[in-house]
Amino acid sequence: MILVFAVVGVAIVFVVAAVTVGREAWRLGHQPRSTIFDLDEAVSYVADDIPEATQARLTYDEVRVMVSVQLDHLRAKGVIGLPGEDPKLVGGRGNGGDNPDDVVVEDDDSVAVVLGAADAEGLDVADDDVFLVVRSLHRYLDDIGAVGPSA
Repeated sequence: MILVFAVVGVAIVFVVAAVTVGREAWRLGHQPRSTIFDLDEAVSYVADDIPEATQARLTYDEVRVMVSVQLDHLRAKGVIGLPGEDPKLVGGRGNGGDNPDDVVVEDDDSVAVVLGAADAEGLDVADDDVFLVVRSLHRYLDDIGAVGPSA
């Protein structure tokens, strides 16, 4: 009799554990992964991703400044936010797209903002180099899953 209770008890524990593990595995498998941004990793990625000729002209500090300025610009546009921050509440939304929640950030606008900040910081960088840094940063953000599809 005790053996029957033990077997039934083990079976119940097994079923509860299997259901719990299965449910959590399904939830984790269908939940989008969280995007974690690391500035140092982004700067390294961008510095390694840009063409060698541009790498020869730019220092890591210059790349860091340009990446930081571009991130501030994206935050002001409402594309990205700090941890726990809703990007929709940070920047302006609704720029003429089909969906008022869509935000389009054009490369020309980004390059102009970064160039202006580079001039203010006293950096001697070429327009093409800034474009390559901005494009590489956007590629990094896409690789880590931090941005939506291209317009």
